[in-house]
Amino acid sequence: MTTIRFLNGLNTIGGNIVEFATKTSRVIMDFGVAADLSQETVTSAIDQGKLPNVPELFLDQPDPFTDEAIFISHLHIDHMGALQYLQKDIPIYLSEPSYRLYRLLIQLGIEKPVANLHPLAFETPLAIGDLTVTGFHSDHDEPGVMALLVDDGSRRYAHSGDVRLNGPHAERVHAWAKRFKPEKLSLFMLEGTSFSFDTPIPVEDQDHPSAPLTEMSLQSKFQQLLTDSSQLVAINPYNRNYERLAAFQASAHASDRKMVWEPDEAAILATMTDEQPDAILGQTIQLADIAKQPERYVLQNSFTNLASLTDLPISAYVHSNGEPLGDYDPRFAQLKDWLADHQIPLVFMNASGHAAREDLIELVKEVNPRVVVPWHSFHPEREAAAVDEQTNADILLPEKDLYYDFDPLTEEE
Repeated sequence: MTTIRFLNGLNTIGGNIVEFATKTSRVIMDFGVAADLSQETVTSAIDQGKLPNVPELFLDQPDPFTDEAIFISHLHIDHMGALQYLQKDIPIYLSEPSYRLYRLLIQLGIEKPVANLHPLAFETPLAIGDLTVTGFHSDHDEPGVMALLVDDGSRRYAHSGDVRLNGPHAERVHAWAKRFKPEKLSLFMLEGTSFSFDTPIPVEDQDHPSAPLTEMSLQSKFQQLLTDSSQLVAINPYNRNYERLAAFQASAHASDRKMVWEPDEAAILATMTDEQPDAILGQTIQLADIAKQPERYVLQNSFTNLASLTDLPISAYVHSNGEPLGDYDPRFAQLKDWLADHQIPLVFMNASGHAAREDLIELVKEVNPRVVVPWHSFHPEREAAAVDEQTNADILLPEKDLYYDFDPLTEEE
């Protein structure tokens, strides 16, 4: 018999962690954090629910499982940030692209070292004792994202990961949904980020409520901005969305400009895409060179290097899901105040990695599972109500740390 335990993320955006276990085998899906742990010990973080209640992985405690592994759907902090606290040498699997990105981020000092990382090839089942896990390429704003399928020999369970249907790889999402449907999933864990807010616009798109940007329309808008700008344009993107980094450089070329990257982002672009950086700040070009002909360049700028823009003539500072992401981060006010003090226009060009509400319902209809668990949301009950009203699936709003099980399939099923 397989038991399912929800360890976190039932009413937060991120930090969603689920455990599948038999008497001897266990797989855990995602291992992120959705809270500040800077003032916490591991023990206090577990006690307060900021880390999952698996002390045998964090502390020197007995572990009853002979076969176990952690599977990471994608490389965002809210899905992998707890890995750095592991003490047990448990195998960790990511998609091959996310594995390469993680190794690079560790090398650059952006992420802390984590042992026992392994790449998982797409659509290649991997047995962990009694359980078999298969990863499927999906679409999100971390290009290596996976949806995950668990098979215990009797029933199948799926984890959507973070997902969208308006991105450049929607065909991947429809492909795994089509693949999941004949499995007659006992349980489909589906993110519900877009149900978190009072309006249906995802948090990243609040600045474009009438027409949320997609990855594709974002670049069209960016190219128009470059055409309209007589001086330097600075951009602050999220460096884990390396496909967007490459798209920004292509848009710069289309506007007859060169893209200047900070060293870390240049390394990510070169390692994770087929593109080589036009120029690397401090290595192949200096700020003084840019100042001589600012209209010829686009400059990538991270928040920590904001002051380097002081003496440059800048037409616009483009914020594109970079850090700090929003008002909940005190650095965001610092960013806005600094730009205002230096009379630099702040332009938002964000595109969500999360599906719209109607797209989530469409996914449920495509997969046609027996039971849906809405999570990765401040208001999973809203998604539950919509799924219940518009699909044939049953709903489970689970409680944290309780054990759930499903009887084996009968011939009638």
